[in-house]
Amino acid sequence: MKKILSFLMLLLLVVVVTGGYLVFDRFQKNPEQILPFPYTFTEDAPALKLDAPILIVGDRMGFYFGKFSTVLAETISQNLAKPIKVQTIAKPGHGLHRTLHELKSLTQWPQILIYQGGSEEFVEEKFIPTEITKITQNFERLSDDRIETFLILYPVLSRIVYEPLKRVKLGPVPSPAEEISEENYLKRLETQLLLYEQELLQLISQSKDRNSLLILSTTPINLDEPPRKICEFTRNTDIDAEILGVRDLLKADNPKAAYTKSSKLITQYSGNSELLFIHGQIAKRLGNKEEAVNTLLEASAYDCSPWRATELQNSIIRKLAKDHQVLLFDFAKLVEKDFALNPTFFDEVHPQNLYYDQGMEQLGLVIKSILKL
Repeated sequence: MKKILSFLMLLLLVVVVTGGYLVFDRFQKNPEQILPFPYTFTEDAPALKLDAPILIVGDRMGFYFGKFSTVLAETISQNLAKPIKVQTIAKPGHGLHRTLHELKSLTQWPQILIYQGGSEEFVEEKFIPTEITKITQNFERLSDDRIETFLILYPVLSRIVYEPLKRVKLGPVPSPAEEISEENYLKRLETQLLLYEQELLQLISQSKDRNSLLILSTTPINLDEPPRKICEFTRNTDIDAEILGVRDLLKADNPKAAYTKSSKLITQYSGNSELLFIHGQIAKRLGNKEEAVNTLLEASAYDCSPWRATELQNSIIRKLAKDHQVLLFDFAKLVEKDFALNPTFFDEVHPQNLYYDQGMEQLGLVIKSILKL
């Protein structure tokens, strides 16, 4: 009997020691962070002092957006003795993760923060593909309100709650990733969108904590720009032959027959961005504007080359703005209303300047109303 008790005590001791070691090892490997982002920055962003109550942030789209800040300032400043200033720190190549990193360096947040981005989230790798399962598990744990509250109260326990993973180390400037293969893109897409949504949630949360009025802006999409890469999983010899048939009908100047054929094909073959783009362009030619816009937005979402913002990012922006009662400036819709009526873009990604002028005027009037100026 004593031998059995001794064995059980020894076994219990081994379990306790092993469990303690595993907990300690997990604690050591995990950083303390409420939000389990799979990347860390090697340096703090340089301290930044604002000299304006309104700040524009984002990527290349926000950078170009900021070029029209004088229109915004003038609209807000009408009938004011002292003009309102607008500042921008948006930078080409900066995904939302870098925008958030820069905002940490602010000694004081602006009264109004305007975000325009989502077009360069794939510029650099911010997670390791082999860690995708752990990344997903960690955010699933965070989605439990009880765990989130627990971590807010005791952030140090995040080192035990989350699965340890290898994190990407990000330097002070973006390090462009190599050209993304289709396989790598499809493997990363869902996680990339998850991180983008979580980063937007962090932007919303931090803005509220610092009493800064956040305005989220959707990004206009050039619907006349064809997809750059057709996903191979949506292609086969039958689809390619059918698309060739549609193109032949267009060459024969028979858009109605081409439309009838492509309408059937997009229901038969889903997800082929080339087919969706062709059908959208045919609908545009026949004057079916709403159908054309919706189909071309879908085509952008199925593009297997992440070279711009798509309807995927814009849908996340709209959803979070609605769910969290954040002011939304739907810049994409402003540009889309003139689709098929006027040339809406001057290059692959930037709308004509007149839309920036219109957008800034509209935004300025909204801000003026909110501030009761």
